[in-house]
Amino acid sequence: MIRECWGHGPANEDVRELLLEMIWQGQIEACADLAQSVALDTELHPHHRVIAVRALVACGGDGSGRRIADAILAHPESWPARVVHGAAADLFPKIITADELVALMERTPEPRQAVGGFAWVSSQIVETIEPWSEPAVALRDEMATLVWRGRSKTSDAYHVHGKFDHLAPALAMLCERQLSDGPDASEPKLIRACVIASRFGGRELSGPEAIGKLSAHFGANAERRRDACWAELAFMDEVVPADDNRWRFHDAMHESLVGSPTETDRPWLEAALADESRPERRALALHALVDGWYRRGQVASELDGIRARLKGDPTLGRILEEHTRPPEPSEEHERTERDLRRRQRARERNEEDRLASWRKWREELLADTPSAFSAEHLERTLSNLYLWLLEANQSRSHRNPWDKMALIRGFGPDVAERAESALRARWRTTPPVLWSDRRAAERNSTLGDWILGLSVISAGASTPGWTDSLSPDEAHIAAAYATVELDGFAPFIGDLAKSHPAEVSELIGGEVSAELRVGDDYDHLPVLQHLTHAESGVKQLLLPRLLDELKACPRVFTDETGSRWVHHLDQVLRILDEARNETDREAIATECASRHKADPAGALALVWLRGLFRFDVVRGTRALVTEFANRNDPTARARAIDTFAALFGETDAPMPAFESIDPARRGHLLGQLVRYAHAFVQPEDDQVHEGVYIPDARDKAEDARRFLLSKLLDTPGPEARRFILELADEDDFAHATDRLRVMARQRAAADAEFPAFTPEYVRALDDRLEALPRGRDGLFAVMMDRLDDLAHDLAHHDFSDRRTVLTISEESQMQRTLALRIEAKANGAYTMAREDEVADGRRTDIRLLAVGGDHKAVIEVKIADNGWSLADLERSLRIQLVGQYLRHPTCKAGCLLLSYHGRKRFWVHPETRKRIGFPEVVTFLRDRARAIEQGTSHGVRLAVFGLDLTDPPFVPAHHGKESPGLSSSDDHPRSPCTSSGAPPESRPEE
Repeated sequence: MIRECWGHGPANEDVRELLLEMIWQGQIEACADLAQSVALDTELHPHHRVIAVRALVACGGDGSGRRIADAILAHPESWPARVVHGAAADLFPKIITADELVALMERTPEPRQAVGGFAWVSSQIVETIEPWSEPAVALRDEMATLVWRGRSKTSDAYHVHGKFDHLAPALAMLCERQLSDGPDASEPKLIRACVIASRFGGRELSGPEAIGKLSAHFGANAERRRDACWAELAFMDEVVPADDNRWRFHDAMHESLVGSPTETDRPWLEAALADESRPERRALALHALVDGWYRRGQVASELDGIRARLKGDPTLGRILEEHTRPPEPSEEHERTERDLRRRQRARERNEEDRLASWRKWREELLADTPSAFSAEHLERTLSNLYLWLLEANQSRSHRNPWDKMALIRGFGPDVAERAESALRARWRTTPPVLWSDRRAAERNSTLGDWILGLSVISAGASTPGWTDSLSPDEAHIAAAYATVELDGFAPFIGDLAKSHPAEVSELIGGEVSAELRVGDDYDHLPVLQHLTHAESGVKQLLLPRLLDELKACPRVFTDETGSRWVHHLDQVLRILDEARNETDREAIATECASRHKADPAGALALVWLRGLFRFDVVRGTRALVTEFANRNDPTARARAIDTFAALFGETDAPMPAFESIDPARRGHLLGQLVRYAHAFVQPEDDQVHEGVYIPDARDKAEDARRFLLSKLLDTPGPEARRFILELADEDDFAHATDRLRVMARQRAAADAEFPAFTPEYVRALDDRLEALPRGRDGLFAVMMDRLDDLAHDLAHHDFSDRRTVLTISEESQMQRTLALRIEAKANGAYTMAREDEVADGRRTDIRLLAVGGDHKAVIEVKIADNGWSLADLERSLRIQLVGQYLRHPTCKAGCLLLSYHGRKRFWVHPETRKRIGFPEVVTFLRDRARAIEQGTSHGVRLAVFGLDLTDPPFVPAHHGKESPGLSSSDDHPRSPCTSSGAPPESRPEE
């Protein structure tokens, strides 16, 4: 069959790929020559050539795999990097040797992305190979040699790097596996490979995790730490040789596998110091032991032991004396120390005086509490108590330090009660001046009386229902005090907003409006900032005013005012995001879309576009795609980098808006964004940083590109998978074709996997002898199972009332009859509802609701021989069942149930115009149902079930049951009465 299809010429690339997949997966040696022809054809797509190589390797046979390997090695110009990367894991170790694989690694250009190339392929190889097999050991040594050979001449002790750093994480993985499983984990070549992997791979994307696992093997094993230490020393002596032994020690230990020497290392370090046969190690051992001596407290006897191991070496003796000699006294140092001690004593005296003054005042307060709270002394008493509370309050992010329990513990209940009463009495007389009403020079200052008033109201707020007793004027003042707090409103604003919404809305909303009127002149608007941190109820109260302010926002800006309004509008849109009313959200999205469209390159364009994504991701994606439709426009490219950086390069990217829509649409939108992100933020232009750096717009745009791709890969459903496969075939993703195909397959596997059974689920299964339906597919399967049972009982049960059901002529009565029987068979798996609204007010005939979930299934009942034509029934399937009932996001499973009473002899096939019987009607509609499922990428599950109520033919005795039902799924068998054709009197006329 393959040769026959191949002989006619593959109609398209998909057909060729399918045939190659069949040769590969089926290991069809007879077709190996076809695969070889594709592998050698330089005109074909690299992906097809990779599959062809895999097919040749799988087939084995006459050495064609070796011939392909020889061609790759001998003629690199005919084998693109994508083919070499894709085929390498299949060729090694079955076809090519480790040195041949490493030769390919050395000469094949590596893409700059971490999702392709040998960086990824080598990781796949080392994860699957037997770690101590001969090919694995050879690969380890060859890779280590290659990474070492490719080192940069500009490397230093803090940044060791080279041409093949991307291979170091895979080398680390292989070394780690050998250390875990190996018979000889101290082999010198293995230890050196570990050091090379660690030194070169730390800055690679996948490096830290692999090297962290590798380092764990050198934590407590003294022998392994010793070998690694000397390997590190030899490594650094070659990379950055140093004459100073102390620097040699520092460079060897810095970011090494062993880290700083520990007590575990002391015995072998002492042995190394005493070993005169290895003089290059003695100085390093001496420095390590002296460092340990300092850490352990400079014990004199230990120093004598170290000196004895020098064995009279004068050079080492000088090093020891130099590093253990007490520092020379310095007059300047002594003077500095004296000044420090003098200032410390002065601080201690001041603190003693302050505490003595506090104690004296406290004793006076407790001795004559009424006098302390008299009009003459009240101000001083309240100020001192406030300062005491402020000192006791550990948080410096709030101005209000009120804590009645702290006062009770520190001064007793009488003082606490008097302080609370006095504070409650004075806040009404000293309202704070709002920020917008202060003079410009005073807007950053807060009076102490206002802070005391804030403490007063907070004291009253500890009483439940305290806001109910406030008059409108008092509520107005209290709302003003709430703005005095730092980093958000005072906590009592929520209760105040519930009891006095008009006053809070008037004061807070009025202040926000006043602040926005001067938004051109200020970077920070305090009450607007407070509102971004407020609880949801307060935000909801201010939403109408903020929506008006959004529409009144200026349209003309200077460079200076534009940057300020970017901040102000972003805060307004964040607050408006609390809007739950779809009408309001639509109005906000419309305003954002209008403003962005009016000036797509203006100072506020990104704020409006970000807001549009926040409130309507569909329109936001459409606006972005429209704006950047011309990929060749250089100004659009620069603007696109800023756009993706602002939208998706920050930690607060608007993913909640994406996650609120169904996965199919989400996959489509994310797929478009990923495509445009890779088109404008091209991976080959990614920036490479060394050392510490501050991310710029380009870095954030790169983060956005990776973020969007990861979200697409995480999106369930066939739409996302389809888009991933589409991207894999596009030029912008040529570096990651194989990786994307693997991810698409993994996505499909994850979607196919059902959730793990819970203990409650298992218990229910044991009790009921049936699994509860989980999700759409589970409920669909239960629904079809129950319909099979229903059909079997009507056809074959000893007490069947089929003839009674046969007399029903009204569909409403048939609906009730069938609903009652389906409900009786629920067995706790679902509940029943009839004629409930599903979407747009549409009502179904029968609805099943899964127990323990929010999934629903619907059954539309038709008496087929009640005058319905085949076209009528098809419209019921497409328009009524799918177009109306299955539009609801939780209702994606349905069945068109047709009962046949034998009153209609035939139907006319819409295409052949032949007469057909009821079984053929069901078959026709079943095929249409399957087509609809495929057309929605299996977004719905759809069935057509035929319930034949006519007398069944004689069926010999058998074990088990047979179902007379017909559905769109091959999982539902058909009984002879509905699968063998129409009754004799209804057979189609030729």
